[in-house]
Amino acid sequence: MLKSKLLASTFLISLTFVNSAVVASKLKLGGHYNTWIGFGADGTAEQVNNFDVKHDATIKFVWRQSLKNGIVVGGRKVMNAGTGNSTGSGTWGQTFFYVLGAFGKFQFGNSSPAASYVGGIKGVGPIQKNADAWVGLTNAQSIDNGNDVGMGDAQKITYFSPKMGPLFVGFSYQPDASDGNAGDNDDTEITGNRDGVSAMGKFSGKAGRIIYSVATGYSQVNTGTVTKNGWNMNLTVERGHTTFTFFRAEEDNDSNTEDTAFGAAVKVMLNKSDTMSIQYCGATRSEILLPDKNTIVTSAGYSKNLGGGIKLEGSIFNVGVDNGSGNSDNVNENGIVLGLKVKF
Repeated sequence: MLKSKLLASTFLISLTFVNSAVVASKLKLGGHYNTWIGFGADGTAEQVNNFDVKHDATIKFVWRQSLKNGIVVGGRKVMNAGTGNSTGSGTWGQTFFYVLGAFGKFQFGNSSPAASYVGGIKGVGPIQKNADAWVGLTNAQSIDNGNDVGMGDAQKITYFSPKMGPLFVGFSYQPDASDGNAGDNDDTEITGNRDGVSAMGKFSGKAGRIIYSVATGYSQVNTGTVTKNGWNMNLTVERGHTTFTFFRAEEDNDSNTEDTAFGAAVKVMLNKSDTMSIQYCGATRSEILLPDKNTIVTSAGYSKNLGGGIKLEGSIFNVGVDNGSGNSDNVNENGIVLGLKVKF
C-alpha cells in the first residue's frame, strides 16, 4: 500500500512541471571541516595511540529553484572528503533530488530512510555517543539511533508531509535492489535487500515556557533470508537556554540477535558564544545463549563560537565495555579531545 501510494504520487508530481520554465538554477557549495587532537587509551588493541590527530570533512553541492507555479525543486550531493587519520577517497554520500510544495516534500535518490529523521541527542563536543575512534576497543557496540535496519543511503523514495498543526509525518520506500539491470544500482545500493519501508511521526507543542516534541519511527527490510525490523523514539524538551534530549532505538537483526541503544543529554547555553553539555549513552547486543555485550559512554562537552562559522570544541569522556565474558576485551578507559569545527 505504501509503495503504491508513493509511486502514484510521484507521477502526479511530475505533472506540475508542465509550463513551468524558469531561469537556470544556481549551485551553492558548502560543507564542514573538523580537526581534532586528543589523548585516548590503547585498550586491548593497537589501532589507537595514546595521543592522536584526526579529522573529518564533507563537501556539499546544493541547488534550489522556484518554479513559476510555486513548486520548489532542488537537490543535494555530498562528498565525504576523508575521516579519521586517513585522507579518504572522495566517496559520495547522500545524493538526492527533491520537489517541495503545499503538498509536502518528495525526495528521490540516495538518502536516509524516514525513521532516521526521528532525531538523537543534542549536545556539544566531538564525543557524544561513540568513542571507539579514540580508545582501542574490541567488540564495542555502536550507539546508533538511526534505525535504518541496514538500508543506509540506498536509493529510495521519501515523502515528508507539510506540518499539520502539531503533527509531521514521513514515509520511505526502498525498491528491490534486484529489480531492473544490475547497472542501475548506485555504489551505495545495498545489494541483496528486497523491498524496504520506513515511517516516522513527530508531535510538537508548547506548554508555558516549555517547548517539546515527541517523535517515533519504524523500519523494515527483507534481506532475502531474514526480515529486519526496527523502531526508535526521541523526546526533546527546551526551556530557556536549557535543552534535554533522549532517544531509544531497537533493531531485530535476525531471529537470534537484538541491538538496543539509548542516549540522554542536557545542553545549556551559557551566553551567546559558550555552550556546555553532558551525555550518557549506551548500547547492548543480545544473542540467544550468549551473554549480553554492553557499551556505555559518558561525556561532557564544551563549545565556543569564535564567529565566521568556526567553533572551538572539546570533550572529556569515559567509555566502558562489558562483554559478559570477563575477557581482556572488557575495558574502562578515559580520554580528552579538543579541536576546531569549521562550517562553510
